[in-house]
Amino acid sequence: MSPRTTANRRKATDRPVRAGRISKTKKEQALIKVSPKGLKLVESENPIEQVCGAPPAWSEGRQQLCDAIPWFRCTQGAMYHSEGFCYGFLIDADGGIRSYIDEEIIVTRIGGCCTKDSEGNLVLEKNQDPGTALVQSIIGSQESKLAVGLVIGSNNKVLNRRLPHRYNIMDWFRVTNVWFEKLGQKHCVKVRFEKLNLAEKSWWAAKDSPLPLPLQQRNFETKMESIMCQSCSTESPRIYNEGWMCLDPSCVDFWRIENVSPPVELTFHSDFLNFRSPPDPAVQPSYSLVPDLLSTLDENATDVSTSRIAWKGIVCPMCFKCIRRTFWQGWKCDDDSVLGQESCPFQKFMNMTPVSLRVVLDHFELAPIKRAILFDQKFSIPEIDDISFFPYRKLTYNLEGVGSITHFVSNRTINSRKNGPDDLFVNLQRGDLGLKRFRIQSSLVAGTLTSHFAVNYGMPYKYVVSVDSKGFDEAPEAMLRTLGRLSWATEKAVMSSGGTYLPPNELLTLGYFEEMKIGFHDDGESSLGPSIATFSLGAKATMLVRMKYKYFNGATRRVESNAVGNLLQNDPVLKDCKFEAERRELKEEFNAGEISQEDYDDSRRALFKGHKGKEAPTTIKMELHHGDLVVMHGENLQKYYEHSVIPENKLRFALTARFVKPDHVNANEIKKGEFSLTPDQIYDGK
Repeated sequence: MSPRTTANRRKATDRPVRAGRISKTKKEQALIKVSPKGLKLVESENPIEQVCGAPPAWSEGRQQLCDAIPWFRCTQGAMYHSEGFCYGFLIDADGGIRSYIDEEIIVTRIGGCCTKDSEGNLVLEKNQDPGTALVQSIIGSQESKLAVGLVIGSNNKVLNRRLPHRYNIMDWFRVTNVWFEKLGQKHCVKVRFEKLNLAEKSWWAAKDSPLPLPLQQRNFETKMESIMCQSCSTESPRIYNEGWMCLDPSCVDFWRIENVSPPVELTFHSDFLNFRSPPDPAVQPSYSLVPDLLSTLDENATDVSTSRIAWKGIVCPMCFKCIRRTFWQGWKCDDDSVLGQESCPFQKFMNMTPVSLRVVLDHFELAPIKRAILFDQKFSIPEIDDISFFPYRKLTYNLEGVGSITHFVSNRTINSRKNGPDDLFVNLQRGDLGLKRFRIQSSLVAGTLTSHFAVNYGMPYKYVVSVDSKGFDEAPEAMLRTLGRLSWATEKAVMSSGGTYLPPNELLTLGYFEEMKIGFHDDGESSLGPSIATFSLGAKATMLVRMKYKYFNGATRRVESNAVGNLLQNDPVLKDCKFEAERRELKEEFNAGEISQEDYDDSRRALFKGHKGKEAPTTIKMELHHGDLVVMHGENLQKYYEHSVIPENKLRFALTARFVKPDHVNANEIKKGEFSLTPDQIYDGK
C-alpha cells in the first residue's frame, strides 16, 4: 500500500473544513430593499459580524497607507517585496479559491498572473513559476524567519466581519507554508500565514468571541502530516481533507489524488488549520508594526527638515490614521479626512530652520566667477552670447518651426548681490509661503500627491493639479523680487527672438525636498500665453526636453502592445521625428493633391507596420544652477514638446511666471493678477 493510500485512510473520518471563496446560495444572499427615503436596507440570514477591537493603524486611501507604513510601500498589487524578501501583504477583495481567514490563520493566494471572468472567478493567464520575484520573496521571508505585516481591506469578504476602515493594519505573521495549487490548466501559489503573537486576542475576532488559550495551554505538538512523493522525491504536507497530493508543479503527479484529479470543492484538513508553530524568538519583523517617525526627527537640524524621510507619512498619535505630509511645515490629520468623516485635531508643524546655501551647493565658493559649460554632442548645441546680457551667459536653443529656449546662466557676481539669488533662497524659507502638496487630477493610483510643494500667486493657474491662488497683494517681498527677475528674463528672451512680450501675471512656486522631482509634462494649457519663465534657487537640477510621443511616432500610443495607435490627422513632421524623410514626402504629396486622404493614411500605416512605438530621445539637456533663468517661448513648443526637471537630492525652489489670458478666468479673480513693483523690485539684469 502506498504512503498516499495510508494517509487517505488514516484521516478519512476527520471533519471537513470549508476552504474557498465564501459563496452563498440565492436564499443565503442578502435581500436588498429600498426604504421610503431611498436608503438600502440589508437583511441576511448570515449577517456580517462586528469585530471586537480596533486596528493599531488604518487608512482610507492606499497612498496614505504606503506613505506611513515602511513595510508596505506597495501602491499597486498585494505584496510589498524588496531585495528578495516580503515585508508586507494586503488581504483585500479576493484571496482566490480556497482562501481562509480566522483569528490566527490566513490562507491566500500570491497575486499576479490572474484576471477575472464574467462571474468574478479568478482565471490564471499564465503559470506562477517558483523563480519569480514574488514567489522567491515570500519563500525568502519564510526561510529567514522574517515576520510579514498584514493589512486587511474592507473589500475582503472571506472574514465576513464589518471592518472599521478601508485599510486596516492587522499584525505580524510568520510564513509557515508556501505551495502550488492547480487552477484550471495553470498552477498558482498559495501561502499560509500564522499570527506571531498568539497570546493576545486579535482585534478582528468576532465581538463576543472567547479569549485565546494561554500559551502554556496551547498544543504545539500537533503537526501536519508530510509525505514524500514517490515520483519526484519532494516532500509535501497534507493540506486537504480529500487526500494527499504532490504540490510540486514540475512533478508528473502534481495535483493528483491516487492518480486522478481532485474534486473542485476541496476542504482544508483540520491539522493544517489547527497546528501552531511553537514560539521562536528568532522570528522577528524588520520594522515596528506602527512606526514613530516624529520621535526620530531633530527639527532643529537643518539637514533633517527637508530630507527624504521628512516628507513621508506618519501615523496620527491621536486617531491612528495614516496621514501624508501635505504641508511644507508638517502634518495635519484632518487634511487627509474623507468627506463626512469626523476630523481629528492633531497637527505637527516642524521648526523649519532655514537651510543655508552651504548645505545644498557643492561649489567651493558657492558659485563660479564664470560658469564653463561643456556641451554633449548627443544633444542640441545652443547659440552662446557672452556680451549682450553680461554678466549673464545667454544660451539659446532654437527648435525649428516650434520655438526657442533661452538659458540665462548665472554666476557669483549676480548671485551674491543684495536681494539677489543668495538672499532670496534664504528669505523664501522664512515664514509660511503656503506651500502644499496637491492631488494629481489624473493618476493611475487615486489620491496620488505631487512630488513637490506648490503655491500660486496672481492669476489662477491649473495644470495637472488645482492649486489655490493668492493675490499678489498677499505675496511676500521675496516673491515680488522674483517676479521682477522673471519679467526681465521673459522680455529679453522674447524681444531677442522677435516675438511679442506679454508681462507675466502669475507666479507658481514649487519647493522640492530630497528626491522630489517632476516628470515629463508640458505647460500647454489654452489659458496661457506663449512664454514661460523659470527661476532656479538652491540645488542644481537637470532639465530634459523631448518631443511628445505622438508627434515623434506619427500616431498615438497603444499601451497594450507598445505599438503605434491612431494616426495623427495633422502630422507636423517635426525635425528629427521618426521616419522624418518618408513622412515629409508623403505629407507634401498629400498637400499637393497628388494622393488622396485614404492613400495618405494607408501609406503611413504601411510605413509604421511592424515598428513599435517608443519615447522620443532627449533633444535638449540643460543643467540649471542656483540663480539661473530659463525662458521657453512659442505656443507650439508646449504643444509638440515636453520637459522634466530632476533636482539633486537637496533643497530647491523653482519659481515660474506665465501670462494667463484674462478671458480664461473668472472676472472676480482678475484682480489677483494685478501688481505694481517698487523701483528696487524691478530687475535690470545686474
